[in-house]
Amino acid sequence: MGVIKELAYRLFVAAGVTSAAAWLNRRKAVILAYHDVYTSGPDPVANYDGLRLRLALFERQMRYMATHYEVVPLDEIRDLPAGSRHRRSLAAITFDDGYANFYRHAYPILRRLGLPATVFVVTDFLVHGRPFWWDRLRAMIAATQRPSVRIDVDGIQQFPLATAQDKQTTLTDLSPRLLTLPPSRREALLAGLAVDLDVDDQTPAICGSLSADELREMARDGISVGSHGRSHDSFLHLSRDALLAELTESKRVLESVVGGPVTWLCYPHGEFSADAVEAAIRAGYRSAVTVIEGLHDPAADPYAVRRIGVNDHMTFAQFVVAASGLREMLKDLLRVRRQRRGEMRGQPTARIRGLG
Repeated sequence: MGVIKELAYRLFVAAGVTSAAAWLNRRKAVILAYHDVYTSGPDPVANYDGLRLRLALFERQMRYMATHYEVVPLDEIRDLPAGSRHRRSLAAITFDDGYANFYRHAYPILRRLGLPATVFVVTDFLVHGRPFWWDRLRAMIAATQRPSVRIDVDGIQQFPLATAQDKQTTLTDLSPRLLTLPPSRREALLAGLAVDLDVDDQTPAICGSLSADELREMARDGISVGSHGRSHDSFLHLSRDALLAELTESKRVLESVVGGPVTWLCYPHGEFSADAVEAAIRAGYRSAVTVIEGLHDPAADPYAVRRIGVNDHMTFAQFVVAASGLREMLKDLLRVRRQRRGEMRGQPTARIRGLG
């Protein structure tokens, strides 16, 4: 974020502009999306996208939400009548994937502040503990001493690895490409990459999974559980039958663990389609969250619920602005201004001169 923008955001917070924006947006709800938290810093290469959030920053954000918002379970937001108003804006807290650090670090803070939350669990991760491919990729790139590596994803390419910045750039470029690969080819590529990088294909303990006992304990104590799929494969890569099997099985496993209904779904990688929505409905889910940025409107599609993504690169002022809906309002305003300028530039010269 640029210095000028950061100063503007701080000014918005100090002047109460964000409070006004939250009040104007009180018919909507803010749903925060997290992945993981940490107490001692992970390698800056492995955390190049800020997937893991500093615990102190998370606690500060939660204290702010507890003071300025009415934090409620996702079910309450889903069941809101369209157009309903509240004294304070509604908010919900969500965590994707099911990392063990949610139980170790985030859950105690949520419990202390009396805040409900929802954790979206990948059931293969829960049952088998196999680290996610992106965590393995990050760990290998961070650990290697090789100055570069040649990888054949969609053509052979040389990726630089000499510096931390090189490694971050490589991960930024490489991760989206691996996402598009079939799981079998991706696994073969990772196995070959470990050899080429002269590192072990393993992941630090900070990337471990929640246990069934931990999930069960939290479910008894105000933490809702939702599905994040069985394998975390993109739903865009699965057939209709495979989609239904993926969603049905993950729901079955989670319900057997927590002993209650699981009605919320989180699309892996945020990718979904009409087929995915149809499969979710058939499997018995009542709602699904996305990674589409924005406040949630209760009148919107319950299978395309918007959230605000939070990462370790966000300043506190940026977090407050995003949660209030002010960031969204500013973007809409800029979009309208650009549209108007474009329309004016497309008008005949005589008409443009006539405006003056």
